Amino acid sequence: MGKKAWLIITLVIAVIFIGYGYTKHVETTQYYNNAMNAGEQTISDASYHRAENQFRNALKKKPNDSSASAHLEQLEEYQKGLAAIKSQDYSKAIANFKKVTTISNGSQTLLLRAVSKKVELKEVVHELKIFNKTYKRAKVLATNYEYTASNTKLAVILGYGNITQSYYQDIRKKARNLERSNNQVLARLGYNVSSADEASEKKTATDILPTISSSPRESSSSANSRKITSVQIKQARKEIASQGIDVKAFSDADVKEVIEHAREQNMSVSEVAREFK
Repeated sequence: MGKKAWLIITLVIAVIFIGYGYTKHVETTQYYNNAMNAGEQTISDASYHRAENQFRNALKKKPNDSSASAHLEQLEEYQKGLAAIKSQDYSKAIANFKKVTTISNGSQTLLLRAVSKKVELKEVVHELKIFNKTYKRAKVLATNYEYTASNTKLAVILGYGNITQSYYQDIRKKARNLERSNNQVLARLGYNVSSADEASEKKTATDILPTISSSPRESSSSANSRKITSVQIKQARKEIASQGIDVKAFSDADVKEVIEHAREQNMSVSEVAREFK
């Protein structure tokens, strides 16, 4: 064969290899893009394990790709945050979600979700700190036979707008149980009581608190309540309201309880009302 023929053959082979290389590049790019897009979609669907698989597939075609690697790192931290929430380690979860927000070139969807979770959990941690302190105070009041005052404290917990969220299930359960016990004791005294507890199971007051028979103070308090006039109740309401407390939340029986306590402790109604804050 002549030189011209060999030249033509060489050119044909070169074109074939170039074409194959270009086709391979196009296929690789398309596979990578499809995997990245599928990963983003599964993140939107909150299918985080499937999303991880998609980004790993993308890395098979483009090893060390910064975007695919960033997505995987975000997913790892985000799922750690979700696991920490399940174990009620909210401080750790906040740290995980914060790390998600610091990873660049990743998923905007995960970033926004992490920011939302971080803000939400900061509120949860703040509220739980308040609720646990409030519950301890309510428990002390109840063991000192100040059941109405205890319920007033518990109302701070049970009246919180988001109290039914899973974050608060433990403190909510304790508050409902204590309120139920308080109400059972108050009912024995003849007071009309209402409860935020919607559970069907009932616990006796003796499970948590002393019975009424063990408290002569309560017996004398009940006797004193019959001597309190409507004029005294009206005046006491004014004094309670002067302390910045929503007096509408107090029934007449509650106000009588405050007056009785004030008499027993040689205090004014205003001074007793301050304990409810």
